[in-house]
Amino acid sequence: MAESLGTPLPPPPDALGRWLFYLSRGFAAVGGMILVAITLMSVASIASRFLTSKGLQGDFELVQLGCAVAVAAFLPWGQMRGSHVMVDFFTERLAQRSKHALDALGALLLALCSAGVAWRMVIGTLELRASQESSMLLGVPTWYATLLMTPSFALLALTALYSAWVKWQERTP
Repeated sequence: MAESLGTPLPPPPDALGRWLFYLSRGFAAVGGMILVAITLMSVASIASRFLTSKGLQGDFELVQLGCAVAVAAFLPWGQMRGSHVMVDFFTERLAQRSKHALDALGALLLALCSAGVAWRMVIGTLELRASQESSMLLGVPTWYATLLMTPSFALLALTALYSAWVKWQERTP
């Protein structure tokens, strides 16, 4: 369960957990900086439209690419914090041991899926680069975004695998 706002989340006690914790937090910080840059660019474009009737060319393309990279960067931190949405309506009456086992299974499935996404993003990045696909107005190669998103999904796989291991350990009394 995630902590309340304002209460700092302590890092895990083990070395691997601490490393994943701080790396995930760093990825989230970079994602936040990307969103701040996108926001500033959007404000500049809106102000330019207001003042000169002409906005920044391709601003929406940069918003699309930047948001995709930023959102992917937040995912590992969400996993380390345990703040992903969980529906426990059907499991609320189960024993704690069973809940931890199901949480471990869910985290393991997330690890497998995100590892698969990271693998396919590597292949997709290579194919986008080979086809020289780019954005319509600015001509930004689209493989840049997938290249930048790939490490986030790989880290998500590692954090989910770690979470599965922790939850599995918690199921023992």
